Amino acid sequence: MTQVRWATGGGSSSAPGGDARIETIRRVLFESPRREASIKLEGEALEQHETIERAWKLHKMRAREQRQRTLERQFRAMNDAMTELEKTSDRLYKGALVKSRHITYPKQAKIPTETPSSTGWDYAFKAAEEAA
Repeated sequence: MTQVRWATGGGSSSAPGGDARIETIRRVLFESPRREASIKLEGEALEQHETIERAWKLHKMRAREQRQRTLERQFRAMNDAMTELEKTSDRLYKGALVKSRHITYPKQAKIPTETPSSTGWDYAFKAAEEAA
């Protein structure tokens, strides 16, 4: 199968009769955004920047490790509770394993989106009149 690309307005948007919109669309869709040149650091400023970067990475690593330890502790506690529940009451243990059929907030709640609602606009809506 051969792909054909049609020329628009003589092949160039800068040519008379060319469509600049096509070039704008191509640029927006396919070109990576232009970035400003980064500042070149030297000497003490570079050393300060690298020190701050290392400190930030160390902080993020420690926060991640703390979060991981917290999650592991919660999981162990939940696992111990389920083991104890299994020993105590088989009926309650099986009930704890059943998934809820009801919507739980916020896990299954509808999140706001920028798309239109599925029900559309209510054209018959009338605002309530205020009592005078």
